[in-house]
Amino acid sequence: MATLAIIVATRDREAMLQRMLASAQALDPIGRERPDIIVADNGSHDGTRQIVEAATTHDASVRYLWAPEGGKTRALNTAIRMTDAPILAFVDDDIILDPAWLRAVTTYFTTTTAGAAQGAIRLPPEVAADPALAAEVDRWGTIPQRELAPTVEISRSLTGANMFVTRHTFARVGLFDERLGPGAAGACEDTELALRIRAAGIDIGTIPDAVVYHAVERERLTTAYLRTMHELRGRSRVYYKPAGASRILPNLGMAALGVASTAIGGSPRAQARALGRWYHYRAMLRMQRGPRLPGGAPRLEEA
Repeated sequence: MATLAIIVATRDREAMLQRMLASAQALDPIGRERPDIIVADNGSHDGTRQIVEAATTHDASVRYLWAPEGGKTRALNTAIRMTDAPILAFVDDDIILDPAWLRAVTTYFTTTTAGAAQGAIRLPPEVAADPALAAEVDRWGTIPQRELAPTVEISRSLTGANMFVTRHTFARVGLFDERLGPGAAGACEDTELALRIRAAGIDIGTIPDAVVYHAVERERLTTAYLRTMHELRGRSRVYYKPAGASRILPNLGMAALGVASTAIGGSPRAQARALGRWYHYRAMLRMQRGPRLPGGAPRLEEA
């Protein structure tokens, strides 16, 4: 049985997935430790299956899971049930794992009592070395980044591009909420899970040396993507932090004032942040009048 399972959900991103899997197979080895890699295909129409089948070699097992229904979180939950690994790593298909990632994760979980952990998420070196592009990324805030200080041992939340949850933790708090994430409400499956973990009194640790590099897609550096991202977050927030119109409207009003004030003399970053808050609370308000998705967080039976 593998100690660690790497789970990645994907849909129609074969080129990025191929790079991610190549980085997983190029990890610095830890003795005979070989992670169990599961690719949960959430309904691809491209060559995803062929990419996964080609990635399996004599010393690396990559399993393919066809899970087209119900969105990303249902696919992840199905993948979790496919493995008995005590440590579950969740990464996105648009990241590249640093070669030392496996060593950092393995070392951490041999000494910690934490039931979950956050790894570092950085820009690719070529992007970080490009001042103009790095400034655009900073302006829009639409590319996940988590830089972790070695002196900070506890995280308050989780970012799904590079996070870890033990099987025992899932057995205590439940699996991912299937109303959230892409293909459902749209976002925040990681944030909501972290809230349940902390509410159960379980620590979320940090692994600063478990580094992944997140791709920078130009279409994310636009007002259209900013709007979509924050609207999905607003819609999703209604499920795990319910609030009525009487609470949402004051926040929406403050957001409108922020948009107006930053439009005159505000920095591009401040303008983007203000727009994001406006889109977020407006989506929450609209959800008050619309139907809600059924479901929630299924239970996991521990072996």
